[in-house]
Amino acid sequence: MIIIDAGHGGWDPGGGSNEYFKEKDLTKKISDYQKRRFDELGIPSKRTRTTDETLNPDKRIERISLLGADYDDILISNHINNAGTGGGEVIYSLKSTNALPSSIGRNLESVGLPIRSVYQRMGRTGKDFYFILRETLPATSMIIEYGFANNEYDTNLLRTRWFDLAEAVVKSIAEYLGVEYTLPNYSVYTVKENDTLSKIANEFNTTIDNIKINNSLSSDIITIGDTLII
Repeated sequence: MIIIDAGHGGWDPGGGSNEYFKEKDLTKKISDYQKRRFDELGIPSKRTRTTDETLNPDKRIERISLLGADYDDILISNHINNAGTGGGEVIYSLKSTNALPSSIGRNLESVGLPIRSVYQRMGRTGKDFYFILRETLPATSMIIEYGFANNEYDTNLLRTRWFDLAEAVVKSIAEYLGVEYTLPNYSVYTVKENDTLSKIANEFNTTIDNIKINNSLSSDIITIGDTLII
């Protein structure tokens, strides 16, 4: 089983936020997309949160346990960095090998995100520095940072190709598990001036609700330059 953790949420917007997005919203959008794709590929998966919910560290660890996470499962915790020179990172547990984290790094690079590092970080006690890697059961567990919110290149990539970044992780996990990987079937639309969800829904012969669900939109507000998957 894959445990998909959308970082932050509720009162905690996350440090990887800027004028275009809040980290908590974009990590949820990425996580929701990955859940749909794992379902399509027949890979069992669960999410730590499906709403804009506050999960402090203890609650998040408890939630992962309640989802039935076990040693042989895979845990991915989705995040966006706050301040740096740009690029993605994959931090993997001391319990893990680097096979899947390295594959994720390569596939993220293949869709345009430079990878700063794929690494482990030990705390003072000799265990994992990050609580979500230290306190959970899955051996193959990692934090994925999809770039920096203060970096123009990373921000543009996250606004216009967040689904490609999410898909790179799905592809890596499918290949790691030996599951036949097939490409997703969707159209990509860039929001233009005077666009509304109603106008876009009519153009693609779909519904506003379907667009909102597929893009994890909590309101009808859309921003020029952002991309939607239809």
